[in-house]
Amino acid sequence: MAFDSNRGVRQDHTIAFVGHEDKYNGSMATREIFVLIPGRTSKQGTTMNEGKFTPGYLDEINTLQMNAEDMARLSLKNGDKVRVRSETGVIELPCLAAKAGELPPGLLFLPYGDQSSKLMAGDTHGTGMPTSKGIDVEVEKV
Repeated sequence: MAFDSNRGVRQDHTIAFVGHEDKYNGSMATREIFVLIPGRTSKQGTTMNEGKFTPGYLDEINTLQMNAEDMARLSLKNGDKVRVRSETGVIELPCLAAKAGELPPGLLFLPYGDQSSKLMAGDTHGTGMPTSKGIDVEVEKV
């Protein structure tokens, strides 16, 4: 896969479909592979001043933003719960369509916090900060 450094996403952002037995319910499940980009949001910054345990802050860091076309293809609507799985962890959280033009197909955004940390590997490569950008994840509707 080629990586487009200007856009920050893979040029051939064709979504990979992976079929295998789902250990949660024993059925065959189809998941899609996406690229997760954790980061900070302005709302996260302003609500952090009110406290990290306020409803506004917790809602912000516990909501996955997706491209609206990806959501439609997966038959998801705002507020639906999805399971996101990386090599290092699994989380379940609601999803929300990003504003038009904010996220290209195949790219996901999750604010830094407890949930995003569960998907990151622990290796810091000597920097003190784990790799937190460009994490390959599987997504499925719960």
